[in-house]
Amino acid sequence: MFTAWLQATSAHDGKLAAIYARRFTPDYRTAFFAWLKTSPLTNPSSPPGPVYMRQYHNPSLLAAARLNDRASAAFVQGTSAGDTAGRYVRDTVLFAGVLFLVAVDQRFKLRNIRYATTALAFALLVFTTVSVAQLPRI
Repeated sequence: MFTAWLQATSAHDGKLAAIYARRFTPDYRTAFFAWLKTSPLTNPSSPPGPVYMRQYHNPSLLAAARLNDRASAAFVQGTSAGDTAGRYVRDTVLFAGVLFLVAVDQRFKLRNIRYATTALAFALLVFTTVSVAQLPRI
């Protein structure tokens, strides 16, 4: 709209320029009229446009900042949930390892190897149980 206003003004079409000025959003219109008071068409030291005026406040920027904060919080929460899911999967695999060791242990004929395999399976079971107990509950 501002570019169209500039074109209408440079073409000396005041009626069309006024139509464009009426269609500015309220927050932009305030900055626009403040910018016009600086005589921008004749004063080279005036700001390049209404958005450079201190009166201009873009409400979408504030909403974007709020949404960005919410997105950051959701990302942190998602990352934490992903880490927790990975730990649950790891513990599931370790429990499967316990079952595997118990099944394999029955195939050995030497008692010492069976005792060692059973002890290893029990140690893995204790470690995994403690690990699961420390996980957050869903």
